[in-house]
Amino acid sequence: MEVYTAEAAFTADGVDFPAGSLVIPMNQPYASFANTMLEIQEYPDLREYPGGPPQRPYDVTAHTLGYLLDFEAVAVDGRLEVPLSEPLGIPEFDFRLPERLSAADGPRVAMYKSWQEPMPEGWQRWVFDQHDMPYDTLHDADIQGGALSDYDVLLFQAQGARSIAQGHGAGTVPPQYAGGLGEAGASEIKAFVEGGGRAIGVEAATDYLRDLFNLRISDLTDRLRSTDFYIPGSILRLELDPDSEVAEGMNTEVPAWYWRSSMAYAVDDPRVRVLARYGSGDPLLSGWVLGGEHVAGQPAILEASLGEGSVILFGFQPNYRAQTMATWPLLFNAIR
Repeated sequence: MEVYTAEAAFTADGVDFPAGSLVIPMNQPYASFANTMLEIQEYPDLREYPGGPPQRPYDVTAHTLGYLLDFEAVAVDGRLEVPLSEPLGIPEFDFRLPERLSAADGPRVAMYKSWQEPMPEGWQRWVFDQHDMPYDTLHDADIQGGALSDYDVLLFQAQGARSIAQGHGAGTVPPQYAGGLGEAGASEIKAFVEGGGRAIGVEAATDYLRDLFNLRISDLTDRLRSTDFYIPGSILRLELDPDSEVAEGMNTEVPAWYWRSSMAYAVDDPRVRVLARYGSGDPLLSGWVLGGEHVAGQPAILEASLGEGSVILFGFQPNYRAQTMATWPLLFNAIR
């Protein structure tokens, strides 16, 4: 795929583009691939029968790279009258951060790793590894043994509360792989947070932290029928609280990934602050949403102050298969 840089500002189809804009000509062999990856998906509302449940797609219904990576892609008809650079290669990227931005005093991050490890936990470790972000993996026994005293942040990726608490049943696996955090691990996490630590939960893992700290929150979509609400994997508009540290350095609206395991929250707890909401009105940017009114304007990221520490809960997946770079900063900001 050949990509060029516009060497001057230009106007096309009534839209002004600055010099340096990237240009992908559509008269090249793999132009259809570029179009497929950059266009907005408008998935049809398909039902098993009239008035029946949705026809479930094989996988997700959106992959618009402009939204996933947070850049604007514009389709232009006709010929561009602007000088272009030579086809771009992969630029070299090598510089030293100033001392004030070094990570020497950054937060000490731990990731919980269950013996029922969910797939997103592996994707999260991969992203951290690719960006040389220091972290340690903690198993049940580590947390039960007091290892959290060496950390500032504990991250739970998308794993159900029962799986975290109980793990594999005794006798179903070798003894060293049986059980979950149990009461001992729960006590350590409570002491960690209330003593000044931060716990972060993503999607299903938020249920574990909700129950542990008796937060009065719930999933608004949990009991909806599939004929009334269905999002198999789409990109929604997310509205951020600009005063939140989680939103620092970001636009007030960003595209966010929502799929089968995502949730929107009902909040009835004065300890809980809403940091982001799904877009009001029609939140859909790309893909398929049935019953979008059930999540429109509803809480998507929460923060609860607990003792000297806090928990941050993500109702959506900010790191879907390492593709959703647009929402990576939300998670990185939450970790700091």
